[in-house]
Amino acid sequence: MSQKPSATEGRHPAPDLTVSVPRTGRPRALPPGTHAAAVILLALCWLAWGWSLVTQGGDMREWGVSAAALQEGRWDTLWLHMFAHAGLFHIGMNSLVLFAFGGPVVWAMGGGIGGSLRFLAFYLLAGLAGALLYVGLNPEGTIPAVGASGAISGMIGFISRLGSKAQLLPLASNGMWARIWEFVKANLILIAIFAIPFFLGGTGILIAWEGHLGGFLFGLLAAGLFMPKRHG
Repeated sequence: MSQKPSATEGRHPAPDLTVSVPRTGRPRALPPGTHAAAVILLALCWLAWGWSLVTQGGDMREWGVSAAALQEGRWDTLWLHMFAHAGLFHIGMNSLVLFAFGGPVVWAMGGGIGGSLRFLAFYLLAGLAGALLYVGLNPEGTIPAVGASGAISGMIGFISRLGSKAQLLPLASNGMWARIWEFVKANLILIAIFAIPFFLGGTGILIAWEGHLGGFLFGLLAAGLFMPKRHG
């Protein structure tokens, strides 16, 4: 979530974890409009960060969500934290992932205006799920979590459920558990990398893994609610 500052079906003997855009006979290149929703979200994140640089020197902690913030009545942080970042590297990394996965997720959700609207609703709800798990596991927490990573983890969870023909993979399948383990490993590596400065006697960035997990679980469990209805 946050920092505190195609899929092909598995084939025996090992699951195929390749992620691809579901194909329905349409051109392989996504229509330009498919990326519009992600571009809108990116614009909001960069505008917010630019505004914070001018007015607050880039300090966006007031936008961060935490148990303490909610106890103070700052419920807006449940949404604002998704558009706040802890620095150029943080927003840059999230932007790359959001743009890379945004279009394919919109396409899998049906494309067009309908798919874009589903994606925007999904993105916000995944970010909210990440924030709620972060607060729920830190009920006395005072450290604000900022960033779009909870929502982005939701996108990864959604993609993890997709099979090669845009069908949902069973949660109990071997291939599904392999994808979940890949997500866990990626987060463990990320946490380890950012913890290194602490062991070297400096300062580092704390990763709100709870937010990542909350968004990812939302993506896994709610994927079917955002798939287009198929007729015939």
